[in-house]
Amino acid sequence: MTSGQIISVIEMYEDLFRKALIPKIRMDPKRTFASLSNKEMLAHAHFLTDGVKQFAKDPEKRRKTGSHLTAIQMCLSFANWYTLEELMEHNRRVMTKGPPL
Repeated sequence: MTSGQIISVIEMYEDLFRKALIPKIRMDPKRTFASLSNKEMLAHAHFLTDGVKQFAKDPEKRRKTGSHLTAIQMCLSFANWYTLEELMEHNRRVMTKGPPL
């Protein structure tokens, strides 16, 4: 995925977070993901979106961009917002046809 494609997926998620009134809150790094409520997990995913958009602009941070995108998508799946298949489709769709649905 190009930087623009990654940002397109992230902006879709940001819009969903805003509409669901999910705040941007970093999780306590001493906690596990399994100990988080869905709301806390989604708040952390929303928190990560700013970093992904910033990292995507820097070719030297390509790996970090991908890692953060993966973390966001895992949080979305763990919170039962999307299945793995749906998340994979977001990535495929943006690479082939434009913004995800």
